[in-house]
Amino acid sequence: MSLAVVEQRCEPADAPPPPRAGAAELVRVEGISKSFPGVRALNDVSLTIRPGEVHALTGENGSGKSTLSRIIAGMMKPDEGRIFVDGRECTIDSPAAALGMGIVMISQELTLAPTLTVAENIFLGRLPRTRLGLVDWSRLEEDAALALARLDVHVSPHARVGDLSVEFRQEVEIARALSANARLLILDEATSSLSEAATARLLERVRQERDAGMAILMITHRMPEIYAVSSVATVLRDGNLVATVALPEATESQLVRLMVGREINDFYGKRSIPVGDRVLRIRDLHTPAGILRPTSLEVRRGEIVGIAGLVGSGKSEFGLALGGAIPGAGEVEVDGRPVRLGDPRSAIAAGIGFVPDDRKSSALLLVRSVLENFSLAWMDRLCRAGLLDTRRERSQVEAAVKKYHVAAASPAVAIATLSGGNQQKVILGRTFARQPSVLVLSEPTRGIDVGAKSEIYRMLQDAAEAGAGVVVISSELPELLGICDRIAVFFEGGLAAEFNRDEATEEAIAHVAVAGTGSRAHADDRYEELE
Repeated sequence: MSLAVVEQRCEPADAPPPPRAGAAELVRVEGISKSFPGVRALNDVSLTIRPGEVHALTGENGSGKSTLSRIIAGMMKPDEGRIFVDGRECTIDSPAAALGMGIVMISQELTLAPTLTVAENIFLGRLPRTRLGLVDWSRLEEDAALALARLDVHVSPHARVGDLSVEFRQEVEIARALSANARLLILDEATSSLSEAATARLLERVRQERDAGMAILMITHRMPEIYAVSSVATVLRDGNLVATVALPEATESQLVRLMVGREINDFYGKRSIPVGDRVLRIRDLHTPAGILRPTSLEVRRGEIVGIAGLVGSGKSEFGLALGGAIPGAGEVEVDGRPVRLGDPRSAIAAGIGFVPDDRKSSALLLVRSVLENFSLAWMDRLCRAGLLDTRRERSQVEAAVKKYHVAAASPAVAIATLSGGNQQKVILGRTFARQPSVLVLSEPTRGIDVGAKSEIYRMLQDAAEAGAGVVVISSELPELLGICDRIAVFFEGGLAAEFNRDEATEEAIAHVAVAGTGSRAHADDRYEELE
């Protein structure tokens, strides 16, 4: 089937509805180009977005998706090209100008003010006023409650944003955008921090807004989301426009091939790896605040264990406690040696490699270079007599940039200039390079394109084959089912059930995650064998 550029869409039954016949264009960009030092981010890209249409914008990390969306949203100026809104050429030189034209963007990197309340963040810059010009706090609370109710988000308008989980912060960001009554809503990996339940709620809201006439530009790497709501997709690769195709006329495999320029025959690449001795032993691990209740788990060498559960189930705290990022109590042993809890250095020294889910605030120095963000995890190996061996540092970082396919003009550029996916590759790469005995990875493929995801799955298999025990905490059930030997499900702060690979299904895992029912008989038998 030809994948020629779409002129008119022809939708089969059960597909997302196309725009209304004769629907005029809302936004059109022509010949957009943008360069950064050493990188051509966009090269002569054109795109048309119409009312009542969900237009998917996809491609690998570094393909130019976020750059193009930021230009449309007024967050960045193009070097060349023109922008038309309602058929008239215009200049969008700020987010405020974009908002005035009805264009609102939700970025994958959250832009909330952590010290303000949920209500204040939702209406930041648009606070309701009394006749005297004072903030109308009662109306603010009412309007914020309505905005949250539209998304079925159960969080208090009075809550301080800095105290919320990543998922709740993302939902507040979405509520803020929808409350602005946008004509064009740009979703840049908006579901990357959301659970499957929250993602389903957002996609249903997208359908409702689409059917009401809103235009939506959706940037995502998740194929099910694209096919659930989009009628057309534009693919970018290395800053160039590859194609604009009708959906679902173009199949998922064809769309992936357009994105990565090659076939991905075995996406998860699951291998049969012999399981060795116990490498990680956890007994009654819990947090003083009580979010994580006493939890026991064991992992063997060569084993990949998945951790599933809803937001607030304790799965995130489980990873943070193992990595020493938050205080914890109980017993944790690596290779039979106890690990001092609540201390990241002790966890690293014991052989635990931890990757948190919130890269921006917990894993990166955004004002520093790619080189510095790589090497900060290797200082104990790069220093001699207290002095940093800069030649060795640069050599090892350059090798890591190549090995982990980090798209950067040079290791000297600020890591903040990289795409979210390439930032994640730096975090994963520096962790894998230490070859820890235990890998604890929280949402390791968040914001990662399909090609890079496949590479990361291969890296996990390589680590397991080399003898590491791997723990993957993820909100994506297909990911866990595709790569894990065993899946543990958390519910209300504790481990509720475990499933072997051959007995795990999305339905069974989801049932435990929601209802908390399940059996740990298999796990108890394994523990007895290991004692």
